[in-house]
Amino acid sequence: MNDPSYLNFFVERAASDAAVVAACTRASGCALESDGRTIDDPQGYVQITEYTDGFRMGLCIIAAPDVPVTRSHEAVAQAIARELRQRVLFDIEDPSTASGERWILAMPDGTVSTVDIVEYEDGVGLA
Repeated sequence: MNDPSYLNFFVERAASDAAVVAACTRASGCALESDGRTIDDPQGYVQITEYTDGFRMGLCIIAAPDVPVTRSHEAVAQAIARELRQRVLFDIEDPSTASGERWILAMPDGTVSTVDIVEYEDGVGLA
């Protein structure tokens, strides 16, 4: 999905609600809130989901339609990885692949690479 108001990521280790919201806010450039961290006049929301297998936490940034995230999916992932000091996994549309998507791993040092993943019953991880 190439919708600038909806970005989905998986982080390797669970982090506090405060740390996740702060990292996603700085990474996206939008004032975000979550169920555990509300603010006045939010420009979007971070849905946080914990998983039992693979990468332990899913982060879905949902920006208000009138305030879409203008940074690239990759740039937001790199910033989250740097802020939380952990690897961040995300997928992008890629019609050249059989699945129609390509999975990318962002590292805290800013590097990114294409990776293969495994889908678990409750999560996603690296192959």
